[in-house]
Amino acid sequence: MIGRRMGMKMAGKKVQGIFIDRPNRFEAIVEIDGQREVVHVPNTGRMHEMLLPGTEVVVEQSDNPRRKTQYSLKFVRKKGHWICIHSALANRVFEEAVQSGVLDGVKGELSREVAYGGSRMDFRIEGNPPTLVEVKCVTYEKEGLAMFPDAPTVRGQRHVDELIRAVEAGYRGMIVFVAFMDFVTRFTPHCGIDPILGAKLKEAAEKGITLRAFTCSIDFDEIALDREIPVCL
Repeated sequence: MIGRRMGMKMAGKKVQGIFIDRPNRFEAIVEIDGQREVVHVPNTGRMHEMLLPGTEVVVEQSDNPRRKTQYSLKFVRKKGHWICIHSALANRVFEEAVQSGVLDGVKGELSREVAYGGSRMDFRIEGNPPTLVEVKCVTYEKEGLAMFPDAPTVRGQRHVDELIRAVEAGYRGMIVFVAFMDFVTRFTPHCGIDPILGAKLKEAAEKGITLRAFTCSIDFDEIALDREIPVCL
């Protein structure tokens, strides 16, 4: 248990609505105060099990007049809990936790978006040897189990391959799965969606790469890592 503390802040006015439809990966139709609005979806995953017509959602309102859409979809209600679907925020939540010094075994100067091989690793943590870190946002849940991915990810497969090569070259490697929800109890790769990634994660663990998973405390204006949960391969 990491413990409740100040987390990553999410500025902007939050407005509740009802999900209607998702015409493409980047846009959704949400009913807000009786009006149907086109909103930006900051997650390219499928989210079929969450984005059902009539589902409660929370959007963030922008005051930028140059934006194509006034709102961005941020939270989806599932099983009485809120799940954050803004996948890019996972890196910031992890970075905040490291800089706060609350993660066991993760200490050192942090660098973002570090090139290695043919990829960019999310983070490099200085040390002897340094650690390359990939952070994955988890929004898929089934029967209390957090799972990743919810769509095949060739990019994710490539990142695992690069981490394996880095460890073979003398680095340390870590993959962190940030579940943007507070009610799951375990994490496992979604081999039914991407069996190749599932196999690569098992290989990564066998090669010495550390796999860790965390739940998050969820608030409309703040998100923070909360509990570490078991990774089941």
